[in-house]
Amino acid sequence: MTEVLGSHEVGLQAMRELDEAWRRFCEEGSKESFMLRGAELFGRVYRREKFKDKAAERRFREKEDRTRTAVALGVPDRVPVITNGMSFYPAFYSGISFADFLMDRKKCGEAFLKFARENTDFDMMFPAHMNNYGRLMAMSRLDILKLPGVDLQDDVCFQFVEKERLRPEEYPRFLEEKYDFFRQVIVPRMTPLYDSRKGWAWKLLARMGVELLSYSLFYSRMLNVVEYEYGVPVFTAAMSFEPYDLTTLLFRGLTGISRDLYRCPEMVEQVTEMLVPVTIMALENMALATGLRGAVILCERSFSLSPQQFARFSMPTLKKVVEAAIERGMVPLITLEGDCTHLFEFMLEFPPGVCVCNVDTGDIFKAKKILDGHMCVAGNVPMNMMVAGSPHDVREYCKRLLHEVAPGGGFILSGALGIPDNARYENVRAMLDYVLEHGAY
Repeated sequence: MTEVLGSHEVGLQAMRELDEAWRRFCEEGSKESFMLRGAELFGRVYRREKFKDKAAERRFREKEDRTRTAVALGVPDRVPVITNGMSFYPAFYSGISFADFLMDRKKCGEAFLKFARENTDFDMMFPAHMNNYGRLMAMSRLDILKLPGVDLQDDVCFQFVEKERLRPEEYPRFLEEKYDFFRQVIVPRMTPLYDSRKGWAWKLLARMGVELLSYSLFYSRMLNVVEYEYGVPVFTAAMSFEPYDLTTLLFRGLTGISRDLYRCPEMVEQVTEMLVPVTIMALENMALATGLRGAVILCERSFSLSPQQFARFSMPTLKKVVEAAIERGMVPLITLEGDCTHLFEFMLEFPPGVCVCNVDTGDIFKAKKILDGHMCVAGNVPMNMMVAGSPHDVREYCKRLLHEVAPGGGFILSGALGIPDNARYENVRAMLDYVLEHGAY
């Protein structure tokens, strides 16, 4: 007689398999390439694994277990509450400019650690200090982002620069020449400092290499403090846009890609397919270098696709990236930005009990009904409420989340996509305190 397992039992079994996959990946995966060997060695050398004291370790294990249980579709002692994403909120919280948080390593570290140290009630912290990449971006003069203090006012968040870097008639050449075309044609369109024949100047390349090492050491040092001194798990370091988003953001822009879906759909499909290994490689390297298993996969442009378009242009490659992350023992946080209510049913195609559906402005109550017993749901105190609402508004929304989404487990409460850059702290605290006071199962 075949035993029918409940959703949590399925999740627990899947989580055990995920743990074993991570162990294998750490031991064997790094042998697959020089880059992965370097990432694994860096993580082994610079990621400390000794807690400051027993209290920090106990706090860490308790929070980690609470979140793991929710991901595995179980019922923890209470609903986990996490920061989810953060960009410049620690700067706002600490009273420094976004420009300083981006450019000044000392000020960025102090601001991030101040927020983390004073808010250890969160069950997981997002590594907002990753936004200290400004010097590297300024050196390279890549026009992918407009930066505070460089292209924008000091306290304005970075902005993506979308432009047509790949012309529609160049699709066939790009697909044929792949990396060579990217290096010789696309990159020179991103920065005036990259020569199509010679590449980067050696002196500049050396300076960028030193800066990258400095950034990486800083990144790991902050993780060590938050996890092993403060006892708060950091969910992820591995982050990437899904391949369809990369095609939009890097090559065609939203206007261009929207035309391409009708004029040359096969070309779009082939380019997104070509970007799958690149996306997987980025997740692998970041995970090995930090030892953090969360993999944030951003679906920023999915809201603009119909279900039929999503099924054709996004889901096939998104599925390959998610499944590759799971095969390596990572926990995918599939982040559906904007209102993606019309796409929630696609999440049922992913394996149960090992992923998180991160809901932004979509109908999280509908997401719970669709995904209940299959995928953990995270979210979604509205960003505008965190910025312009009152603590009462926040508590009332959290009350509804706890009453309608939390029952049965498989739920993580957070802001929609995280904490906005200029959120009122009393609202952040209201979200956190409401869960601490009323979130017990």
